[in-house]
Order: sequence, then structure tokens, then C-alpha cells
Amino acid sequence: MSEPKGRLPPPVPPPPPRQGSAPGQSSGRSRAAAPVSAGNMRAPMPTADGFMSTQAKMSLADVALALRDEQLEAKVVQYKGELATNPELDAVTAQVIQELQSLQAAAKAAQSNPPARALSESDRGQLEIELIKSLKEMLARIFRSGKLATVLERKLGEVSKRFARTFFASELHDKIRGSETEMKAMRYPEQALFHAFAHVQDALVDHLESFTYATPQVKERSLDTFYGMVKELRTNFLSRTTPELNVLVKFLNEVLTAFFVEELPPMLGELAWEVVKEARLADAGTSAGYKISAQAFPVFRSAFERRFLQRLVPFVEDEMLRRVREQAKSFRAETIRLVADPTIFSDTCEVVCESVYDNLYNDGFLDLPSDWRARLSASQ
Repeated sequence: MSEPKGRLPPPVPPPPPRQGSAPGQSSGRSRAAAPVSAGNMRAPMPTADGFMSTQAKMSLADVALALRDEQLEAKVVQYKGELATNPELDAVTAQVIQELQSLQAAAKAAQSNPPARALSESDRGQLEIELIKSLKEMLARIFRSGKLATVLERKLGEVSKRFARTFFASELHDKIRGSETEMKAMRYPEQALFHAFAHVQDALVDHLESFTYATPQVKERSLDTFYGMVKELRTNFLSRTTPELNVLVKFLNEVLTAFFVEELPPMLGELAWEVVKEARLADAGTSAGYKISAQAFPVFRSAFERRFLQRLVPFVEDEMLRRVREQAKSFRAETIRLVADPTIFSDTCEVVCESVYDNLYNDGFLDLPSDWRARLSASQ
């Protein structure tokens, strides 16, 4: 995506501290019954020597899930805004929004209040068994033991691209991730100059614009030259960090591959059992053909992604930190913090899980709401 001409984008502010608990502490509430907002949580960080407790890793999974939910909601809002720009689509927009709101309300109601059981206990139990069995079989086609599925191989490329964006965005901050006061050590002259210019950019531009110029062209070239200088400093600084990024991307690909072909396949039965039970799919209008209905999709998605992240985060975090520790001299302190950025896991969850839903839909096991597929098409 090309960068708009003009002022540099402001740095992204660090996440606010989590209210009421220190990083890695449990809130004492049930994980399944306590939705959280990424905006009021502070993700736990590794120790200086690159270790995280089990509790901290599970807390990181919670933050990643909250971030995933917020990003999904933001995409829905953006999608609705795009539809509203065309008057001819107003009726379609209203219908899709109404359906989305109904599904969201149904998901919240299903999570807080068990629905009335229309099936007998024996029929419900049989339906639950069939759903667990079918979901496990469907997932086994994607997460194969000992062999990375082609669809996952393609998705790893997208995960790597998103990781690179997260890495470079982190590099452009002058504070270490997770801290509002801890400043990065300037390791390259281009880095120091870039941050110096970024901090005073507005004042410098205002000063340049206050001059009297012989022609408008001279003013335009002056501003273009300044922006070009800052952009060149940024590019040169980021290029200095590329070797470190390449190593991290290699680590991430290796770890995710191991997770998909070694760690996760033996857990698919347990994962399917947890998701079907937690989402109460046997009570959610799924009786026809032992299929997950569109109405049940929101609670299914929430349960699936929660359980997926609870397995993904501890494994990936352990393996990434172990590799970083083994090459400790090659990495900076801020890089160790970056490995625990919840964005990495929420992005992985989005890319992989949405592919899973598409496969379940194509296999006839899952009905997707119309707004879900329309939103995906609109965002591509």
C-alpha cells in the first residue's frame, strides 16, 4: 500500500496498563465467562532473560483473543460504512446490519443463559457425540499429523507478512514495547536522527511553511525534500534491522509448522469436545444433518478461537523465546519483548481460523452468516 504524501504518521501509543491486576495475574474469573477488552488490558511480558510463566502465557492468550474480537468488530464497522456509501445498497446494508446485530445478541444470550432444551437428554447426548466426531474429522483434514496442509502453507506466508508489519511498527517507536517510560537505546545514527525529526516534525514543517517563498514551486520542493530526508532515514534505519527480522520470521515459520503438524493434531479430539461443549452446539439449532448453523456460528467462533489460542500461545511463546535465548547475543532487549506482542497471535488466529471456517463451510459442516462472507469479500 503506497504511503500518502505529507506528514509522517504519528507513533502508535503503547497499550494502557491493565486495571486491577499486574501482568500475568489471574482475575479469578472463569476464562470462558469473562470477556475482556484489549484496550484495558496490559499484555504480560517476558523476563529480561526471556522466560514467561504458564499463567502469564494464558493471560497473553486472553489479551490476544480480546484483540481479535475488537479487530473483527472494527472490520464489521468498516464494512458497513463501505456499503452505506451507495444509496442503492441502503436496503441491503440495513438487512445485513440487522442480521449481524441479531447474531451478536444471540451469541451473548447463548453465552449467559442456557437455551431451553427441545431434545431429550439421550438425543441431545447423541447429537453432541456426532458433532464432536464430525468436527474432529473435519479439523484432521486441515491439521494433519506430520504433514503441513497446502492451505496452511499458504497462510504462513500471510502470517509472516503481518509479523513483519508488527516488527517494523515496533521499531518505529522510541519506547520499548510494554513500557510508557523505558526508552530504547539508539543503536544506529539513522535511528536517532529519524526519532529526532519525528518528534519535531510538526514544528519544522510549520516553520518551513512560515517562510516567504519566491514561487510556490520552491515551497513545495522544500517540503518534499524534508519529507524525503525523513523517509530515507526511516528506510535506512529499518534496513539495519532486517537481518534480525529475517531470523525471527524463520523461527516463527518453524514454530508454527511444528504446532500445526506435531502439537495440535493429537489434541483435535479434546479441542472438538471443548468447543462443542462450551458453545452448547447441541442446544443451538444444529440438529439438521449434524451441522453447525449460521445462528450458532458466533458462539462457535468464540469458543473455537479461545481454545485455539489457549494452545497456540503457550507453545509458540515457549519455542520462540527458547530460540531467541539460544541466540541471545543476536537480539536486542526490545526484540525479546516483541515476541510476546499479542498482535502476533491475534493475527495468526485471524488468518488460520478464518481459513478453517472456509474449509468447514466448503465441506458442508458449517453454515456461515451472509454478513461474514460478504465482509471478507469486501475487505479483500
